[in-house]
Amino acid sequence: MRRLTFFLSGEHSKIPSSEVAAAIEAENHNYKAIEKLDQILTVETDANPALLSRRLGMCHWIGEHFCTCGEEDLIEAIGSSDILDFLPQSRSIAVRVRRVKNYLSEIDTQKLAQKIADAILEKYDYNVDLENPHNEIACVLSEGKCVVTKILTKVERQAFQERKPSKRAFVHPSTMQPNLARALVNLARTPRNGTFLDPFCGVGGILIEAGLIGSTPIGVDIKPELIEGSRKNLKERGIKEFELHETDAKDLDIEKVDAIATDPPYGRQASTGGSELKELYKSTLPVLTNQLKSEKYLCITAPTEIELEKMSEDLPLNIKDIYRQRVHKSLTRNIYVFQREKY
Repeated sequence: MRRLTFFLSGEHSKIPSSEVAAAIEAENHNYKAIEKLDQILTVETDANPALLSRRLGMCHWIGEHFCTCGEEDLIEAIGSSDILDFLPQSRSIAVRVRRVKNYLSEIDTQKLAQKIADAILEKYDYNVDLENPHNEIACVLSEGKCVVTKILTKVERQAFQERKPSKRAFVHPSTMQPNLARALVNLARTPRNGTFLDPFCGVGGILIEAGLIGSTPIGVDIKPELIEGSRKNLKERGIKEFELHETDAKDLDIEKVDAIATDPPYGRQASTGGSELKELYKSTLPVLTNQLKSEKYLCITAPTEIELEKMSEDLPLNIKDIYRQRVHKSLTRNIYVFQREKY
């Protein structure tokens, strides 16, 4: 197994690293966590980094890990690592130092980048190309440590910006941002070429992210105009294989699916079809549990006053994780990850 370092986004303290682990599992690979720092996760895995970078929503890039140390030991550590074995000779390099938040603020990042480059150039005659290098060496400063990697693949973060809700063919105000929607899809361990269900699909924001990683998205909503909005938005993104059902989620009866991720309607701009919020979850959770294949995952959001821990006590579901997220000043939600018990 190779040692990979993930440079995570700072959008949440826990979700980005959990998304990495879930994506690796969704690709049917094992992993071993080696080190976790603020916005940095290093693991050992045989998962394909290129495939992972096309899945992840809360990550900047994935690199080959070489060393983690203090600044005073950095040059020696680089010299004793196998970094040069991974750099083809007679090709160009660039060295970039990135500081997470305000860690190691006393370090001049430009001078440190030059120092690292000099140490490498002492042994091999590379060309330095800061614009379009063949090899990009990254040194990330976090929690008092320097993490050195060779970047293997970058996440197309700009693509998430281009899929912002306001840029879609059909717009609705209570739609989740695409990078978070993608994280939910991954937390549900959605497999490529599998089936994915969003029982409160709205205009299809989560369905789009599931479809783009290669699953077949299945959307359900009680409102016909939202179903039509989903259809337009999915087609706009080139997703051809999907199912849409205009029905109440609690009446759902389809074939069992490989993953479920959903953001039920609880905000000011959303509609619950006349149901009280607590009753909405209480009546729907058993149905969703029944729709999952054995040992598959459900990722579902709920405002903090809705305690899904209690609602799920008598269901064949095991809570794997709970993440708290502040949406705005009057709404904080929990993001739950459940696993269906084996049957």
